[in-house]
Amino acid sequence: MGYTVFISHGWHDRWIAKQMARLIAEAGATPFIDIFDLKKGDRIEAKILEGLDRASELIALLTPWSVDRNWVWAEMAHAWAWRKRYVGVLYGLTITEIETNRGGLAMLAPTNCVAIDEFDHYIFELKERVRRSQQ
Repeated sequence: MGYTVFISHGWHDRWIAKQMARLIAEAGATPFIDIFDLKKGDRIEAKILEGLDRASELIALLTPWSVDRNWVWAEMAHAWAWRKRYVGVLYGLTITEIETNRGGLAMLAPTNCVAIDEFDHYIFELKERVRRSQQ
C-alpha cells in the first residue's frame, strides 16, 4: 500500500493543495486529495473515511478560508483519534490567531504546525519517514 499522506484543505485553497500533493509525491509518498481521488458519483463521506483510514499521516492546510471549514477539523480529529501523525500547514494566519479568534487550538500545538514557507522542512522529514517505512 505504501506511505500515504491525506491532504485536508478548503475549496478556495485547492491550487496550493495540488502543489503540496506534487511535493509529497516527489518525496515518495502517495498523496490522497479529494481533487484527484474523488470521482463523480462517489459518496463523499465514504471516500474521505476510506482515505483517512488508509493514510499514514495527514496534513491540513490551514488558511483564513479553510480554518472555518468543518471537514478540515473533522479530518484532523480523525487523525488525532487514530493516533496518526498530523500537521497543520499555516498560510495567511498564525497559530495564535487560531487560538484567539477561532475558538482555541483543539488538537493543534506548535509541535504539529508548520508555516507554508517552511513546508520544505516537512517534506525533508517526510522523505525520511517514507524511507523508514520501506525498510
